[in-house]
Amino acid sequence: MPDSTITTWGKAVDYTFATRHTWRHGNGAVTARINCGHFTRLRGRSYPLSKITQPNINQFSIELEEEGKSDATINRVVSAVSTVMNHLAFDGLIPSAPKLRRRKELEHRLTYFTKTEVEAMVQAALTLWDRHDIADMILVAAYTGMRQGELLKLKAQDIDLTQNVIHVGGRPGFTTKAGNYRCLPIHDRIKDVLSNRMANASSNVRILGDEWNDPDQLRRAFNKIRNYIGKDESFVFHSLRHSFATWAVEADVGIRVIQDLLGHKRIETTLRYAKVSPTASQAAVLSI
Repeated sequence: MPDSTITTWGKAVDYTFATRHTWRHGNGAVTARINCGHFTRLRGRSYPLSKITQPNINQFSIELEEEGKSDATINRVVSAVSTVMNHLAFDGLIPSAPKLRRRKELEHRLTYFTKTEVEAMVQAALTLWDRHDIADMILVAAYTGMRQGELLKLKAQDIDLTQNVIHVGGRPGFTTKAGNYRCLPIHDRIKDVLSNRMANASSNVRILGDEWNDPDQLRRAFNKIRNYIGKDESFVFHSLRHSFATWAVEADVGIRVIQDLLGHKRIETTLRYAKVSPTASQAAVLSI
């Protein structure tokens, strides 16, 4: 019988590094830790093994792509996840391992929320659970298109309410080593949210991130509300970023502007949003 104590990604990784010979002593141990680390960073150690399925790996791969990772890097990360699952299955600790396809075979499905669905999640968070923390996170994510990691790191000093902008990845005259600085206008829908959180906050305070101990905690809170409005597991927190891009396409914002707002390094990544929205497609045909 499978060992029911290994049900999460963190325990699975620990077991694999402790018992797989090539990952304990081989030259690939360092690379394996880096690749597994990408999955841990975006999904957390408590991520259930039962959710490591091809549709969820598709979403995970899209998130890596939007960070600027190459297809080759994404494939190496997926291979590391597959290795962990196969190792557990071979040792009889899980019933079977999912077959995970590599990047060249993936058909991406970009999931996104409508504005009505975002508002429904916000209202559910506030009225049913009295959770201003997740309600604010959902709103700011949807109306800025910022990545989860960027939201968690956002500090008071990065927000300029006078100029009505958010500085992501640094500030004018002080940017990160990655050179991924961008400046985002503050949408009217989130002005009050940011203003309230900025009140009496010191410059180094994380405006949204101080309420979350780790990404797992945020994921669980978001999933609970997502389930409440009837969306399936293909809709993840990152889908809020997709929503921002899709809404921008529907508003006829130029694709280069959207690329800049999202911080995409490749225009090909942004171009997918020109195809994802039925509303945008219909408007395009009617404009001919």
